[in-house]
Amino acid sequence: MSKQDGLLQFNGAIENLSFYKTKRGYVVRKRSGVSGARISADPAFQRSRENSMEFGRAGRAGKLLRSAFRYMIRNAADSGITPRLLREFLKVIKADVTSERGYRNVMNGDIKIMEKFEFNTTSGMSTSFYAPLTATIDRAAGEGTIVIPPFYPAREVQSPRGATHVIITCGFSAIDFEEAQYESDEISSEALVLDSHLTEPLTLTASVSPGSPFPLFLAFSVEFVQMVNERPYRLSDGAYNAMKMLVADSLYQ
Repeated sequence: MSKQDGLLQFNGAIENLSFYKTKRGYVVRKRSGVSGARISADPAFQRSRENSMEFGRAGRAGKLLRSAFRYMIRNAADSGITPRLLREFLKVIKADVTSERGYRNVMNGDIKIMEKFEFNTTSGMSTSFYAPLTATIDRAAGEGTIVIPPFYPAREVQSPRGATHVIITCGFSAIDFEEAQYESDEISSEALVLDSHLTEPLTLTASVSPGSPFPLFLAFSVEFVQMVNERPYRLSDGAYNAMKMLVADSLYQ
């Protein structure tokens, strides 16, 4: 690697030389590696092409799921959610036992791998919310439901300093990974006081089109807020908010 000298310094490539800027200034180096044209045509790189196709498919699937649950994710996801979703969807794709290598896909893969996925690894649901709950999907009715019996928030919720209330949200989505389309709905509880009083039974039901043929996902989140003059304010640090995928269901399984 050599340093660019002279009045004219730039980024780009000329023949087999690459010019670019680094923290140490403008540098130039000889281009190396296999050309894209060779990778796309040479039989020796068939495996690389197959891996690349499935890698891209997994990345698009993760982005689509993030979009489907974007309103919940923005308050309850860590900065590493993108690569973690990519890894999980690669597992889903590799579980496809019907398609040829390189053409394996999410729709024919094992969607249930996405169950129990934690969206915020800094505050997992198992360390934030201890109350028992049931989560069910009714595909025919197009409903995803979370039922939480009465519980004591002060005992069953691990809340951060400054939080006075917690909001529980049920998110439900039908995702068509082939056409990159989705339908989503979410419903939240009222702000529940983080005290020692027993709550009322809580049933949250979100809906999509009845009888959807696409994979269905049911997610659950807890968000901590501070109530001031009867208005909920999000805490400046949302690191304690938690979100988890409870059910992932596909007709193909």
